Order: sequence, then C-alpha cells, then structure tokens
Amino acid sequence: MLKVGLIGINGFGKIHVANVLKQAAKGKVKCVAFADVKVDKEDKDYQELIALGARHYTDYNEMLDNHRDLDFVTMATPIHLHTPMAVNALNKGFNVFLEKPPAVTIQDIDEIIQAAERSGKFCEVDFQNTSGKAFKTLIEKLKAGVLGDIEKVVGVGIWKRTQDYYERTPWAGKLIHNGSYVLDGSMNNPLAHLLNNCLIAAGRGDTNAAMPQTVQAELYKGHEIEGEDTTCVRINTVNDVEVLFYTTLCHTGNDTPYIKVYGSKGQAYWDYNNILEIKFNDGDKESYQFEEEDLFEKMLVNFVKVLEDKKAKLNSSISSCRSFVLASNGAFESCGKTIKIPQDYLIIKPEGDTVATYIKDIEKIIEKAAEEGKMFSEMSIEWAVPTQPFSMEDYRSFELFKDKF
Repeated sequence: MLKVGLIGINGFGKIHVANVLKQAAKGKVKCVAFADVKVDKEDKDYQELIALGARHYTDYNEMLDNHRDLDFVTMATPIHLHTPMAVNALNKGFNVFLEKPPAVTIQDIDEIIQAAERSGKFCEVDFQNTSGKAFKTLIEKLKAGVLGDIEKVVGVGIWKRTQDYYERTPWAGKLIHNGSYVLDGSMNNPLAHLLNNCLIAAGRGDTNAAMPQTVQAELYKGHEIEGEDTTCVRINTVNDVEVLFYTTLCHTGNDTPYIKVYGSKGQAYWDYNNILEIKFNDGDKESYQFEEEDLFEKMLVNFVKVLEDKKAKLNSSISSCRSFVLASNGAFESCGKTIKIPQDYLIIKPEGDTVATYIKDIEKIIEKAAEEGKMFSEMSIEWAVPTQPFSMEDYRSFELFKDKF
C-alpha cells in the first residue's frame, strides 16, 4: 500500500482529498499526513483524514522531513507556488502529483523537469482531460493515421466567470503575485486543459512533436483584472500543424469546450462530454459516446499504477507539458500586455451577490473566428488589436512584466 501526503486540502485540494479517500477505502493508498496553512477542524475532510490516522502540518516542509517514507505527495496549492514546492519535494526524493498548470514560465517548468530527472522520481500533472476514453480514442486514431496528415487543430472554450471568481483568492486574475509570476487567466487556469489537449492532438499524442515554433496571440479582458479572460491564439508547431485556440470567461453561460482536428483524410470532433466523432472525406463516419467518468480519480489511479509498475505510462508527465507552457509564454510575448475591451462592448450587471461581465456577441465572434481560422483583428472586430507572431526558437526565459515585481 502506497503512503501519500497531501499538500493543500482546501479549494481545489478538496478534489485531491476526495480521490485519496476513495483509494484509501480500496486499500490502494494510506494517507499518512497532510499540510495546509489554514484548516477548519470541523470540516468533513479534515475529520476524515484525522480519523484515518493522518497527521496535520501547517508547514509542508516539516511534513516532508518527518515522513521520509512517503511514496508520493499531491500538491494543490496556489499557481505561483507550484514550481518551488514541486522542485523541493522532488529534490528531497518524493514523487509528485501536481495540480495544473504545472508551471507559469518556461524556466520554471524546465526547473521541475530537471529536478525530476535528477531525482529519478515521477511528476504527473493533473491535466485530467487527458484521461478520458474519448480523448484517448482520438489519440489512438490519430496515431494510426486515420485522418492522414494533421493540418489544423482548433480548440474553443466559452465559459462564464463572475466577479466572485476573481475575489476568491488574492492571486486570481493577477499577472504577478507576491513577487512571482501567476499569469492567471482562461489560458493558464480553467481552460488550460483545452490548450494542452490541442497540443497533444497536434503531436498525435507526443507534445514534443508539436512544440510551438511561432505564437501569435490577442489577449483581452472584460473583467477588471490584470490577466486575460478572452483569447485568440495561433500557434505554428515544429511539425507544421496550425493550432488555433479561442477562449472567453465573459459569456452568459458555460458551453461545452471542444476540439476539432482537421486532416488530409477527414476531421474529428472531441469535447468535454466524452464525445468523439470522426467524418472522413469519403463520407464514412465513426461516432463514440462514452459514459461519464471521474477523470480526476482516473488521474490519481494512473499515477498509483505507474508507481507500482514502472512500465506503465503517465497520462500527463511533467515533460509532456513543456509545449503548453511554451505556448502560454509565447502568447504573452506576442501580445505584450492584456488589452481592456472598451466599456461600450461590455454588459456589466448584478447577478445575485456578485457582478457578471459579458462581452457583446462573444459567442458568435469566437465561433466565426474558429470556423474561418482567423484572429479577432482579422475579422473587423472594432475592439480587436492586431499583434505579430513571436518566434519561440531557442526560447529559454519569460521576463515580461518585470515592472510589476
């Protein structure tokens, strides 16, 4: 039975707690300790962990030092703490199950990758949408060449976030927090899975084959934040695939994010509802509707399996996420800043105890841009600002926004 320590049990950490408790009930893991600066001792999760015999720490370093026999640790901490905490744990000899995004800058993820290689330990990133049956089937089909040469991958995520979302934590919507990069926005946080999966599809399962060569991006904000909440990104990869990525958090609702893959023999559609459809140029079709899955649990199960059987493969290794971080960094390098959408194009109104911000016609704008393969500024959108592609050749360090430190 593998021994696990939890770092962060609040916020998204509750997902990690729930899955560890499930695996503990199945006899697969034993939760020995958990660390969090703030806990509610009346909270159900806290009480269940204590009932299992787990010891609470306010200092995660103290937990690591006192429990050298832990087989792995989970990390669900603020984004800007991912790199220092993951590197520290790996250097101390612990396997790490890390919440997404894995790191904010390319120098950060390279540091984690190097720490994992030095220590010989595993680091898996909780990009849970890599674990679903529909997406895995899509990648198998792409590897088999059913779509021929992959020419283009388009990802669309149209969601809603109200003001309370940005008030939930001090770093939400920030570019920098407490002297560290955060770059919190649709691309690096709620819809990071979509961009990561676009790059996986572009590389037929190998993101290293789809490293960004150039990135062009327009990064907008409807909310009063530092980061972006609406994006259009064009990525040209080293394997000559065009990746187009469109997001917003300024919609009236939460539509199902999806990816379309265009190949020389047809096209495929995959979405977050575990649906996969393939249409071939000759008229044939394949459709798959898989049952609902607990993707978070599947990620932890995958990590445990790899620790037990070194021949098994991680769904989302730290090294496989490098293309994602490169794409994010390149997007900011291309745009140079986040662009505030003028008030005339926004609808801002009270909603319950908070405030909602909508960009007028944003769903239609994104759907049209995705269909035509265009940036917003190429569509005569009045608030859109054109940018230039940024070369990622020999890119090693993200240094923007230093004036905010």
